[in-house]
Amino acid sequence: MYRTPALEPYSGNTNYADSMEARLPAEGSIPRGHLPYGIPNSNEGYEMAGNLLKNPLAASEANLADGKDIYTKFCQHCHGKTGMGDGPTVEAGHPPPPAYNSTSLAGLVEGKMFHSITYGKNLMGPHASQLNTEERWKVILYVQTLQNPDGKSDEAGEEVEAEEEMTEEVSEEVEQAEEATN
Repeated sequence: MYRTPALEPYSGNTNYADSMEARLPAEGSIPRGHLPYGIPNSNEGYEMAGNLLKNPLAASEANLADGKDIYTKFCQHCHGKTGMGDGPTVEAGHPPPPAYNSTSLAGLVEGKMFHSITYGKNLMGPHASQLNTEERWKVILYVQTLQNPDGKSDEAGEEVEAEEEMTEEVSEEVEQAEEATN
């Protein structure tokens, strides 16, 4: 039976005119399963991402568990276990990132989060080379639970605050009425 001669890796190949054995992918080719992120790394791109991108993944228990696992490995060292910006790197002297429930990040839309994880933002470096697209979306799902640990949306929170204010006003009116009758 005929056997082809074994070639030593990267040593050249006489079957090709240029004797290159290992070939580079064609210029402009995209790896299988990879979808390029076409939004530019700029302030305009950041705003565009906020308007265009929505998380394609559901907030299922499995996705949240995966997101928490990825967060623990890639984010917790700076952002802290609960997202308060108090991770070990901060304790070691690194400037703290803003807390997830701070005014600057509490209402951050998921498209801007995805853009920030992809390209980095301020002191945070890019994570596109460490996390694929699906992993970035899973981390965002988990971060959203840290932004809003009680599970209420901003609108629901505003409604609760309005209800509490009304209850306080009614209580004050009742107290005043009782004082007037005494």
